[in-house]
Amino acid sequence: HGIVVINAPSGNTLAVAELTMGLILALARKIAPANGSMHEGKWEKKKLGGVQLGGRKLLVVGMGRIGEQVTHRARAFGMDVIGYDPYFSSKKAAALGVPMMNNLTDGLSVADVVTLHMPISSTTRNMIDAKQLKAFKPGAFLINCARGGLVDEAACAEAVRNGRLAGVAFDVFTKEPPTEDNPLLATDIADKVILTPHIGASTQEAQSAVAEIAVSNTLAALRGESYEHAVNLPFLQHRLTTKQKNYLALARKMGILAARLEDAAEHGFDSCHVMLRGNLFVDEDDAPGKHKPYTIAFMKGLLEVILGPDVNYMMAPMLAQERGITIEEGTGEAVTYKNMIEIEVTAGGKTVTLKGTVTEEGRARIVSVNNYWIDFVPNGNMLFFQNHDRPGVIGKIGNMLGDDNVNIANFALGRKNGSGLALGVLEIDSDLSEKVIEALRSDPNMLWATTVSFPEGY
Repeated sequence: HGIVVINAPSGNTLAVAELTMGLILALARKIAPANGSMHEGKWEKKKLGGVQLGGRKLLVVGMGRIGEQVTHRARAFGMDVIGYDPYFSSKKAAALGVPMMNNLTDGLSVADVVTLHMPISSTTRNMIDAKQLKAFKPGAFLINCARGGLVDEAACAEAVRNGRLAGVAFDVFTKEPPTEDNPLLATDIADKVILTPHIGASTQEAQSAVAEIAVSNTLAALRGESYEHAVNLPFLQHRLTTKQKNYLALARKMGILAARLEDAAEHGFDSCHVMLRGNLFVDEDDAPGKHKPYTIAFMKGLLEVILGPDVNYMMAPMLAQERGITIEEGTGEAVTYKNMIEIEVTAGGKTVTLKGTVTEEGRARIVSVNNYWIDFVPNGNMLFFQNHDRPGVIGKIGNMLGDDNVNIANFALGRKNGSGLALGVLEIDSDLSEKVIEALRSDPNMLWATTVSFPEGY
């Protein structure tokens, strides 16, 4: 309906960062049990000895706005800060001077304190489970001021009980408010567990900042002036033609594919270049701000894989900037097709390239992947793989899928003359089991394999 929706994403950053530091200090110095003991009329000085933060190693899981602010404050206490964020660019990490761990397990095994600052999504839910808790350095502390559901609460309580964790502090919970049977409320571990009722943003300053951002942007919008932090793009619904919307949907799918291809998503994305070729892009008005809608749609798709489906069009450029991803956009004349979107993404020294177009009847098509000319419709569940171009390889893949009761709907293959390699795309009617995916990846003829699920819409 053309209604602008605005939020205040940065208003509570400092409040949450400071609460995180407060909880770390409270655990290290046993402040909560010491206070309770005093109110009981006890003087248990020897029992309540703690540890200093200076020289301790802090693992920040999630290097966004809040993670960065926690880093600065922890360093003021003399802590040795390391980070884990598979989507944080190496360039931004170098600027912060934070060594980044290649995988979470390695970081957990060396950290004295672990603090979580990740969004909740299908990939981060229960990211700290019973298996990962076994990787923690014995006697470590765990703090969660991010989102309930990142930690398996029952497994965490058991890790405190058996001594793997020296203490935990939670401001967020899987169910809020937590019920009486929440494992973290167990009385036998109460002296090692600090719980607060989701007060991360509950400071006078944070609430004031949120209110100021909301009101100032609302007034600017009503006056017809530029505003920030809008979470939607209302012009997409009533200003773009059907053809433009088709290219918008294509750009989003290209972002999803770029994030999933090969092992690019294991590294922090460094840069993205979007080239829009054809009169469709040159003649239209630019989107609000720096980028056209198609570039924003590509960023949305890319970041959806990283941060979950809640990424929206207005937030996507800011989230990309926050992660140090350089976004470049260009327009040019059409070459092979009437209109085309060309993508180049760099991550960890590797490059992913894509080209896509929309046919006259409105069907989106990917026509090039990593310089392999190939033609397929990005739709539903798909299997992508690169293999040695030898007889029998494709047949073997078909047999493996057949044995897993997975039907192949469409198949496309791209080859490079003289390379000895091929790139294949299979549209499949159902998800592949992890067993089959691992079998594909371990096959000596396979360089890599990954599955992609393309959602509908834009």
